[in-house]
Amino acid sequence: MKTLWIGFIVSTLVSASVVAAQFQQDGRRPPAGGPPVEAIEACEGQQMGASCTFPAPHGRIEGSCRRVPEGFVCVPNGRRFGPPADRPSAGEREPQRGEVRQRIEPTVIQLEPSRPPLSPSMRRGVQVTGRVPDSGQTVCFSNRQRLNCTDTPQRFSGQDGHYSARQDYRDNGDGSVSDLVTGLRWQQAHNAQRLSYADAQAACSRLELAGSREWRLPTITELFSISDWRIHEARQLYIDDRIFDFAEPGQEVLLNDPYRATHTTSMMGQTWSSTEYVGEIALSPATRHLFFFNFLDGRIKAASKRGQTRLFYRCVSGELWGDNLWQKNRDGTVSDAALELMWQQRDDGQPRDWSQALAYCEGLNLAGHNDWRLPNIKELQTLVDYRYSDPAIDPRFFKQQDKAGWFWSSTTHGENPAMASYICFGPCTSVDGEDVHGAGAQRSDPKTGNPARWRARGGQRDETRIFNYARCVRDAD
Repeated sequence: MKTLWIGFIVSTLVSASVVAAQFQQDGRRPPAGGPPVEAIEACEGQQMGASCTFPAPHGRIEGSCRRVPEGFVCVPNGRRFGPPADRPSAGEREPQRGEVRQRIEPTVIQLEPSRPPLSPSMRRGVQVTGRVPDSGQTVCFSNRQRLNCTDTPQRFSGQDGHYSARQDYRDNGDGSVSDLVTGLRWQQAHNAQRLSYADAQAACSRLELAGSREWRLPTITELFSISDWRIHEARQLYIDDRIFDFAEPGQEVLLNDPYRATHTTSMMGQTWSSTEYVGEIALSPATRHLFFFNFLDGRIKAASKRGQTRLFYRCVSGELWGDNLWQKNRDGTVSDAALELMWQQRDDGQPRDWSQALAYCEGLNLAGHNDWRLPNIKELQTLVDYRYSDPAIDPRFFKQQDKAGWFWSSTTHGENPAMASYICFGPCTSVDGEDVHGAGAQRSDPKTGNPARWRARGGQRDETRIFNYARCVRDAD
């Protein structure tokens, strides 16, 4: 398998030589080795074992989607596979669906991540105190494979798995779940019918559950607060199924669904929020759009508010959560008194690949502090201000050097160790330069490599940049 991949890569180096030379001039790393991009692309959105095919110089390669140390890729038929790259270590086991739910009395589930001791160079800041629920990601990665967090090479220090925050759900035993970090109460059940936005909004307003009629559709920040980034051995699910219900839709649910043209069934976990995009989506500029989170592929995007668009919904009750309370510190930093985080006020305008972004924040000394980190994806999303779109950040407090910029998080994206999550603070564009998902959307990029090697991705022809920006965060004093 490695020989086949190396041969494919060598055959593409000549055509990429001009781009690679430009990368070297800019001080950025040229493409790394490993499986060809086409083998990774072939399994995006697919399930373990699904049939796949990708082009190679000597013809098309047929195979199946497998998890190997290099990532979740299309492995040619007839090849032998090693153990899954993110198999739990000895003594560990992923909870099976329904295990935690099998209880009679209301139970508090403490989800404080259990991590082994870090090496001295990583011991700083392992427990963070901001008021953003933990992402749930407790393992570490290189650009290609899963690693032991205690043995992570220095250039991958500071990733999501090296830090932990509070995560605390209570199953109320009445069909609702309380998040003791945000104060929100959630509908526990999965509403298996996909509805229009107006119908979903009405369904929540009519809901009578757990002795309350005060239910509503969540904002996108509230909805994203229950996203879960644990790495599963099987297919990734971006919600904690030990406490919440969620199921992949069947064909009968998706009948006449317009997303079927560009999405596989395993990608159809889109769930409405109440947050409207203030910009324009190129595919339908005359229509207003609302952000949703996809609990099956782990991405925030925007969908049309009107027409035939039907998505899932999950209702919430409680005071609105996620609004920031900014304070300029007059030292190059801004504090958020609501979420107890301190942010770098101005990014440095230097695009970096993922490991370079990690190293930049870990090495930053600003305003007398040296405990900065690259934010995890849930921390980074709370920085988005959806009242703006050019860029989607409050200009009264923050400076973004490149208005079209995308910013890295420290979170590896789900089942693919080669991808990390980022936020589009500028327009979330296709390869044609059109805003197709909305500023404030969240997606994933390869952690390193040459962007020129990537074709348009997905039904909206998503752009791949790889060299994104970094804005660092720390706990507020």
